[in-house]
Amino acid sequence: MKNENDIYVCGFPIVKFHPLTEIPKRPVTPPVKTVNDIKIADVNTTPVQEALHSILSGTSEVLKKLLWDILCYPFSSVSVRMKRLGISGRAFENAVLEGCEKKFFFRSSAGSTVNLIPEKKCFIASNMDDPFDSGGLREHSYYEHCCAFLNKKNPSYKTVQIKVKIGNSGAVADGVTIRHDGTREAWEVTLNTTNILANACKYEKTDFSKIIFLCRNYQLREAVKACCREGGLNSDLLAKLEYIQFSTLLQRQRKLYRY
Repeated sequence: MKNENDIYVCGFPIVKFHPLTEIPKRPVTPPVKTVNDIKIADVNTTPVQEALHSILSGTSEVLKKLLWDILCYPFSSVSVRMKRLGISGRAFENAVLEGCEKKFFFRSSAGSTVNLIPEKKCFIASNMDDPFDSGGLREHSYYEHCCAFLNKKNPSYKTVQIKVKIGNSGAVADGVTIRHDGTREAWEVTLNTTNILANACKYEKTDFSKIIFLCRNYQLREAVKACCREGGLNSDLLAKLEYIQFSTLLQRQRKLYRY
């Protein structure tokens, strides 16, 4: 298209003279936006709001922090959680009461240590898989995983397993640890005096070097020891039995500076 300011001679346009040392300025044209550019711009300019699960509706901010701490550190004690979260004892206790009332978790003690065991609802609220058994075995399942968690910190164990089948009888060990020389040890989580002798007898004629009853507290440990001693067990089996409480296992791991 001809411009009225252009000069033409014999039909040819005359270009205005300029020194060759001067680089002509190019007109600045805005870059063409593609569909992808528009999508990226929309994402970057739109404020991102974290969607909370409807289960968490109406819960306090302190409880939300506590629930996240429980999911990240399921085997920490109440005292450790309070220190890590840096909140007052009163605010923490109010959050614990709220969480228990709303069935997000429940209290459980192992000796002087108080734990908050998450319910299935706690995992649903964060769209996470629930590793613990439901129903009446939930507390037992929690301490099975806690036992495995602590034993995995022990460098003398090569392998740590949960719920291991014993022989062909269909019986199951709560936990099994294998040392570097191949010797196996069985662990029985014991929260009460129910089925003590039956749990001991299922290890007859097995290759386990030790069968360790991991008890809730010292009083239960002594009761389990007396039950096994007076229960008429085979002498070879009785010699393999050991009895400790959770506090002993926890102290052992702390001495290793691993937990």
